[in-house]
Amino acid sequence: MMKKLLLFLLILGTTVYSQYTTNTSLPSSLQEMSYNEYLGFVKKYHPLVKNANLEISKAQANLMMARGGFDPKLELDYNKKQFQGTDYYSIMNSSFKIPTWYGIDIKAGFEENDGYYLNPQNKTPSNGLTSLGISVPLGQGLLINQRMADLQKAKIQVKLSEAEQKLMAIAVLYDASVAYFNWKKNYEEYLLYENYFINAQKRYTGIESLIKQGDKPAIDSVEAGIVVKSRQLALEDSKLKLTKAKLELSNFLWLENNIPLELAEAIIPEKKLGQTIQETLNISDLVNQDFSIIKHPKIEALQSKIDLLTVEKRMKANMLLPKIDVGYSYLAQPKRNSPHLF
Repeated sequence: MMKKLLLFLLILGTTVYSQYTTNTSLPSSLQEMSYNEYLGFVKKYHPLVKNANLEISKAQANLMMARGGFDPKLELDYNKKQFQGTDYYSIMNSSFKIPTWYGIDIKAGFEENDGYYLNPQNKTPSNGLTSLGISVPLGQGLLINQRMADLQKAKIQVKLSEAEQKLMAIAVLYDASVAYFNWKKNYEEYLLYENYFINAQKRYTGIESLIKQGDKPAIDSVEAGIVVKSRQLALEDSKLKLTKAKLELSNFLWLENNIPLELAEAIIPEKKLGQTIQETLNISDLVNQDFSIIKHPKIEALQSKIDLLTVEKRMKANMLLPKIDVGYSYLAQPKRNSPHLF
C-alpha cells in the first residue's frame, strides 16, 4: 500500500510540472511607452479636455451676447390707414437709441404724422418733428441694471470656465497618471512572479535529477511540484491584474476624431520612470518658483462663484429701490427741404 501511495505522489508531481512548463511571458520584442509620451497623448486627444475648451467657447459666446445689450438700436414704426380714397391717418415714428453703461439712454428720433382722422395729440408739422433726448434712472438701474449685471456675470463666467477647464485637465491628468503608475506596478509585479515561477521550475528540475540519482526521496518532487503550481497560479493572477491595468490605461488613450486607442501586447511601461518623473512633472520648477495658493484653479473658481453671487445680490438689492426715470427731449421742426436723418 505504501509503495502505491509513493508511486501516485511521484506521478502527481510530474503531472503538475508538465502542466505549467508552457511559456507565459510577454513577447520578446518589447517597446517602451514613456510617461512623458503618455501624458502627451492625454493632453492632446482626450475628449474631456476638448469638452473643457467647448465650455470656454460657450462662456465667450455669452459674453458677446451680453455686450450686445449696449449696441445702438434703430427702430421704425409706420402705420397707415386708407379707405375709399380717404387717408384716415399715416403715422411714422423712427428712433436711434444708444444705451450706456450706467443705464442712461440717449435717443434721437423723427416723427411725421398726417391724415384726415389723425388723433390731435399725434399731429406734427408738415415737415415732421425731430427730437433729441436723454433718459436717466434715479432709482432702479442707477448703480446697477440688468445690462450691467449680465455683462459683469458674463466676464466672470469666462474666468470661471477657464478655472474649471484647468481643474478638469488636472483631474484627467491625475487619473491618467494613477492608471500609468498602476500599470507600471502590475508590470513589475508580473516580472517578479515570472522570475519566481522560473526559479520554481529550475528547483523542480534539480530535485527530479537528484531523485533519479538516488540523493533525494521521491516525495520531494511532490513538494516541488506543488510550489511550481503555486507560483504558476500567482503568475496567472498577476497577468490578469496586468491586463486589467492596461485596459484602465487605455481609457485615457485617444487619437484624432475621438478614436479610442488600445495598447498592444508589446508595449511596456518606462523602465527608468523613477529618474524621469521629476522632469516630466516639472517638480523642480515648483520648488524654485514662488507658488501662491491664490492662483490655484480651485481658489480662482471659488472666487469667481463668489463674484457671481455678489453681482446677483447687488442686482436684487437694486430691485428694492423705487423706479424713477427722468427724461428730457428737445423738439425741433426741421427746415423745409432739409434732409431727414430718419
